[in-house]
Amino acid sequence: MQRRDGGYNKMRARTDRINVGVRLALCGLVFTACSAFLVAALPHQNKLAKLRVDLDEVLTDEAAVIDRKDAKERELRAIEGDADYLELIARDRLNYYKPGEYVFRIER
Repeated sequence: MQRRDGGYNKMRARTDRINVGVRLALCGLVFTACSAFLVAALPHQNKLAKLRVDLDEVLTDEAAVIDRKDAKERELRAIEGDADYLELIARDRLNYYKPGEYVFRIER
């Protein structure tokens, strides 16, 4: 009977070692798959970050354009509705002045 129990213990020990090896191999396979996924996703992540930066630039440019458009619309309403403002703009652009009036130009 000792021989039979000894063979069982040896087989059990061998099975345990095989199970440990299988578990290690499975862990290695999972690690390799995860690493491959991360390496494959990295270029897309970089592209996404660049697209976000580009979007921020476009939104900033859009806000500037909207501000200029609003300023032009205000100026148009002032020209259409305010004769004094219209006279001021025309005299400035055409370099006209009234007799006895001194015009000082400030360069920007």
